[in-house]
Amino acid sequence: MKPFKYSGCKTKLLSLYRRPPQGTLRIVEPYLGTGAYGLSTELPCLGYETSTEVVSLWKWLQSTTQTELHELEFLLAEARSKEEKPDIREFKLDLGRQTYLRLNVASVITGQLKSWKAYPKHKLPIRDTIACLERMKDFEVVHATANNYVHRDGDMLFVDPPYVGTDGGYISNESKQDHGFLYRPQDTIRLISSTKNPVIFTYGNGAPDVFPEYEWAPVKKMKVPNIKKGGSVERTEWVSYINWP
Repeated sequence: MKPFKYSGCKTKLLSLYRRPPQGTLRIVEPYLGTGAYGLSTELPCLGYETSTEVVSLWKWLQSTTQTELHELEFLLAEARSKEEKPDIREFKLDLGRQTYLRLNVASVITGQLKSWKAYPKHKLPIRDTIACLERMKDFEVVHATANNYVHRDGDMLFVDPPYVGTDGGYISNESKQDHGFLYRPQDTIRLISSTKNPVIFTYGNGAPDVFPEYEWAPVKKMKVPNIKKGGSVERTEWVSYINWP
């Protein structure tokens, strides 16, 4: 289940990760994004997210309806009938709706907050979003950093932080700074050390070098778009299971 497109989303890899161990009462995603792992379970979820845009998007999707989604789709189609690449800012939408459009149809590569132009080749994933609406209501979304998490017995953490030095478009509306460059690996190490609960820790290229404290296993090699130079590059996805029963 994926309610919207997002850079670094792990939806396609979910079948390769372990499922929550017996006795798990809640899924925690300290770096929420699309909440892909939590959405794939039936458990209550807690997510922390630093992006104002992504938090606003989640809050909107938790209360929106199928009718509102189709109205947004109609609005986009109408704008495209007048202009090939309409500017989403001209729609005068609230931040949640605006972010839904930006992540799904703006920029050459979707899933990023890098552009305001709605590219003709991209469509809104209305059907996928609708499939997630009820499940998203089981998420408590907190606008805060991952290190605000406080250990609670029965939790399982799915930790999927930004990659060091990434410029995948995790732009904050408030600070105008890139979350990737603000991200510090030691924050994730501190987070994991603060809990005795099971943790699934996922990371991309260089995981054993960036986080030598953990035992890593390769999950999959995959080609991803090279945003700056075009074409694609090969990336290895890694996983580490910590405090696992």
